[in-house]
Amino acid sequence: MFALVKRNIKIYFSSIPGVIMSLLGALIAFFIYIGFLQKNLESSWSQIANVKQMLDLWMMAGIVAIAGITTSFQALGQLVKDRETRTADDMRLTDLSLSKQNLAYVLSSSIISFLMQIITFVVMDIYFTIVDKINISLENSLVALIFMALGAIGATLLNEIIVLFIHSSTTFSRLSAVIGAIAGFAVATYLPYGTLSSTAQTLVKLVPSSYEASALRSLFLNKISENQMPASVRSTMVNYLGIHFKINGYQLTRADTGYVMIGMILILSLVIILASLAIGKRKVQVEG
Repeated sequence: MFALVKRNIKIYFSSIPGVIMSLLGALIAFFIYIGFLQKNLESSWSQIANVKQMLDLWMMAGIVAIAGITTSFQALGQLVKDRETRTADDMRLTDLSLSKQNLAYVLSSSIISFLMQIITFVVMDIYFTIVDKINISLENSLVALIFMALGAIGATLLNEIIVLFIHSSTTFSRLSAVIGAIAGFAVATYLPYGTLSSTAQTLVKLVPSSYEASALRSLFLNKISENQMPASVRSTMVNYLGIHFKINGYQLTRADTGYVMIGMILILSLVIILASLAIGKRKVQVEG
């Protein structure tokens, strides 16, 4: 199983164009931000000190979460290719069961997603530090890794459910472009959370990576928002930028957000297990 994990990771990083394409959603968010969103938001919150740095940190959190979604989906493309070329069937002739095979794809995609989020975070940190003099402490960076790991697993499991029903590389490529385009909306980055309708906000809260983005925003922005703005303004900013989500009127803390992500990971894992069993049973019936 671990040989399959290693093989999938090696294949992903062997294609530089594929790696770049897997970051399409993150790149879109970055260019939208520096192109016009940054200026619009700055003008709306001009009364706040260090608003540029605050918005940079908000965007960084979103871009990292987007990278987690799109890179894990791209990595799962190998599963589609292996099924299409019957390589997956050949693997089952060995001692690698279907469950272990699926676990290997999930593990490799989660690892890829986690690594690409780290790379994205480092690149964004260097860029915004040079341009706008942002500052993220080492302690916060280390805590961020925990949420990146949870986000990587959650994004991979959600993407795995989608990929289970894709059997063509052509279909996968088309859907990959769609995922890259909508990922920014899914984590409330192309448009701030507070500008979305209540229905759209509910949909955002169904995506595990949106909680990762929320946790990272809370982590990066907490010091600035507490020290440099009145409580009333801070409350408005928290809701508008999606720094803390509310569920049934209760505002989640950063720890609560982590627990929600773990819960979603468990639910998605159960859905995948049940879906895999159903698909496997149907395949046996067809082959029989």
